[in-house]
Amino acid sequence: MHFLAYCDIVPIPRNKWISAKRYVENDIVFIIYTGATFYQTRALATRDTWLSRVTHKYFFSSTPYPSLPVTVIEGAGENYLSNMKKLYEGLKIAYKEHNQTAKFYFLAGCDTFVNVPHLLKRLDEFNHTKALVIGGHPFGHTCFSKKNQTIRGVQYPSGGAGFFLSAALMEMMYPKLDPFFHDDWPSEKFPYND
Repeated sequence: MHFLAYCDIVPIPRNKWISAKRYVENDIVFIIYTGATFYQTRALATRDTWLSRVTHKYFFSSTPYPSLPVTVIEGAGENYLSNMKKLYEGLKIAYKEHNQTAKFYFLAGCDTFVNVPHLLKRLDEFNHTKALVIGGHPFGHTCFSKKNQTIRGVQYPSGGAGFFLSAALMEMMYPKLDPFFHDDWPSEKFPYND
């Protein structure tokens, strides 16, 4: 059995680097969800490394922090189950600000490291005018409906190294975010409500 190191699979951009052809860095809005317990470690490391080189970026959390440009989501908790409220509310904020120019919205936790030049090259084959979810891994789980009903067999992207929502998909989702969150979303007390 032979295992390849990451650097053997994805070349390091040194000489003869060929840039992405279709998208540039500021076509993407980077959305990072985090929590106060990670500000001093993961969130600051994200801010100081790859995220320092991108134009459109957000940290969404429920607690302000002077050393981090956190957009506070009122009423969100500081635990794992609160991440979806941060994302739903954060998506609305990011979409309102960037819907005229964004081609993709990238969602990830503060423990994700992104090589943006490689990411852009991988997007070359995708059309932002199509409703797309790119990345993550499909995860089947129970989905809530009307706060206390459930629908089984719903697939959605989860975890890993983050995922993209195309501009076309965000345009479709945006008017449904508030109604879903208010009419269907149970609360942070339910496991797997994200």
